[in-house]
Amino acid sequence: MSEMINVASYWPFFVSSEKRKFYYTTDDGSMPPISSVFQYDGSTNSMQYVDYDAAGNWKDTWFYQYRPDFGVAEWRDDYPQNNKLYKRIFGSTKKLVFSEPIGWGNSVALGSGYANRPKVDPFWSVPPQIGGCYQSVLFEQILDYYTTRHGDTYNDVLVFNYLQDWTKECSGARYWMAKGVGPVSVQWLGVLPGEIPYLYTDHSKVHLITTSRMDAIVTYENRAVS
Repeated sequence: MSEMINVASYWPFFVSSEKRKFYYTTDDGSMPPISSVFQYDGSTNSMQYVDYDAAGNWKDTWFYQYRPDFGVAEWRDDYPQNNKLYKRIFGSTKKLVFSEPIGWGNSVALGSGYANRPKVDPFWSVPPQIGGCYQSVLFEQILDYYTTRHGDTYNDVLVFNYLQDWTKECSGARYWMAKGVGPVSVQWLGVLPGEIPYLYTDHSKVHLITTSRMDAIVTYENRAVS
């Protein structure tokens, strides 16, 4: 019988003023550095997963919650609004709110897959818009110990990959999620167009196009002392 895992226990969840920061680089310099910050947003009772590029420019923010009957639910994504007309009318932030959240799993069997079909809510999104995708997650393995190239060792690390098909493109990432910490490594993924149909039938048959792995140096601001 496959080991059952609680997916939410590997994602950062806290209710405090802490800012948990991840600074990612590759060992071969093939990818520009990026950084991510996890923080709690009291106004929405959500965690925020905020991404920045190498220059420190904001790229996007995911809002996610744990919902007992659903699991880890990414229910809103914010991006910089680059359309000049929309920026004048709606402001500098593009907001995608999902009536069906992007799902990341709940209680799942190790080695199994999870999938759902997120839908954009046109009434709560800014500017109003429609759309959706197919989200597929494969829970690959649990590592008792995992050491990044920076020499940081973590216990109990969940390795999983996800792919999203937004019709025009299909891409995703592989995460090394350390329990109680978050994504200590990440690797970006792509799919050959001819193999996208496998995503809907058997994610494990997809041959992934991968970048170099990016390992993080993790720092904490306002960390709660237990």
